[in-house]
Amino acid sequence: MEHQASFWDFSVRTYRKSGVAEACLSLQEQLGVDVNVLLYCCWYGCTRGTLDETAMERILAFAEPWAENVVRPLRAARTWMKTTGCTEAYVAGEDCEGLREEIKRAELRAEHLQEDRMQELTEEAVLKNPEITSRISSTLLNINVYLRHLKVTLDRTSSSELAQIVTAAISGASLDAVTDSLSATLRAN
Repeated sequence: MEHQASFWDFSVRTYRKSGVAEACLSLQEQLGVDVNVLLYCCWYGCTRGTLDETAMERILAFAEPWAENVVRPLRAARTWMKTTGCTEAYVAGEDCEGLREEIKRAELRAEHLQEDRMQELTEEAVLKNPEITSRISSTLLNINVYLRHLKVTLDRTSSSELAQIVTAAISGASLDAVTDSLSATLRAN
C-alpha cells in the first residue's frame, strides 16, 4: 500500500509500470522535469497530502543542485558512451561497456540517495491514508507547484504523459479520473 512504501520503493514500483518510463523520459527531455521530483510529488500526495510552497522549496533546494552536479553528469557520461564513446572506438568495446555499466550503477545509486534525502526532508509530515480522490487531487496540486517552479506549461502530449504517470502511481486510479482532475487543476491555476 502506498502509505507504507518508502519513496524509493514507491518510485521504483511506479517507474516499472507500463509506459511510465517512456512518459517520464519524455517529460524530462521536453520540459526539463526531474523525474525524481515528479515522482516525489506523487509519493507525497499519496502518503502525506498536499505540499506547500515552503516544503517544495526545501525539497528543490536539495534536489536541484544534486541532480545538476551528480545525477545529470553521470547520465550524460553514460549516454555519450552508449551513443558515441563505446561505438566510435574511443575505448575497446568490452572495456567501455563495462565502465558504462559501472556509471549506470553509480547514476542509479545517486538517484537512490537523492530520493532517500528527499524523504528525510519530509519525515515530520504525518502519514495519511486518504481516499483515492484526495490522493489524485493532492498529487496533481503537488505537481502543479513543481511545474510552476519550472515555469512550464503542459501541452496535450505532456498532459497525457503526466496523466499516465499519475494513474500508475495511484493504486486504483483510473486514467479518465486523473485526466479530468488534471484538466481541472490546470484550469484553476
